[in-house]
Amino acid sequence: MRPLQGSRSRGVVVGTVTLCLAAGWALQTPGGVSLVVPQPNINATVAQNILLSVEYSCRGVATIEWKHVSSWGTTSIVEWRSGNYVNISTVYKDRVTTFENGSIQLRNVGMRDAGYYFVTVMDEHGTNAYGTIIVNVYGTN
Repeated sequence: MRPLQGSRSRGVVVGTVTLCLAAGWALQTPGGVSLVVPQPNINATVAQNILLSVEYSCRGVATIEWKHVSSWGTTSIVEWRSGNYVNISTVYKDRVTTFENGSIQLRNVGMRDAGYYFVTVMDEHGTNAYGTIIVNVYGTN
């Protein structure tokens, strides 16, 4: 692939990127939903407890959902509405703790817990924010 030639091409690209960014900001609802994942990669050993940490902000009531995706498939872990109900999958029932800030703790991890953890935060108006945490699990030697 060749680099762009001439200042006119660069101006078009910069203008297009600026326009796309402005359009994205314009589509956000006032307040909307924001999500921060402070630690996107976690290394753990078998039998360790891990914290999948996030922080979200939302106007109104938020729905938080966590899923795990690995070579064994996709599993819904937990879904809850802030201040309301918690629905934990039977597979994770005895191993997951939920927190007000959207984080979850996973106890006694095993090799099958390695993979991608996807969190979705949705407000009452359907505005979403997404985050991903990659978890590596290593055996004990």
